[in-house]
Amino acid sequence: MAEIVALTLGSEGALLVTRDSAWFSEPLQVKVMSSVGAGDSFLGALVWSLSMGGDLAGALRHAVAAGSAALLAPGTQLCRPEDVCRLSPQVRLAPV
Repeated sequence: MAEIVALTLGSEGALLVTRDSAWFSEPLQVKVMSSVGAGDSFLGALVWSLSMGGDLAGALRHAVAAGSAALLAPGTQLCRPEDVCRLSPQVRLAPV
């Protein structure tokens, strides 16, 4: 049974749900060069953050920043760490 469900909603934001809580993030406003790899970057950052002991809200914040950072890269490039670090403080979460 799944314990955490994370959904990317494209230009509508992202959602993370557990049995006990749910968080929503509006999308960051960035100049989109390509959407290739945004979902992979989101998932990779989410899993990495959780594996490093991060809490759910922080993991979602990091994931949204990584997915948004991937949008800045042309072609098939994934997100750049410096873009993730720059964007992460801009992510606003709301409990649902």
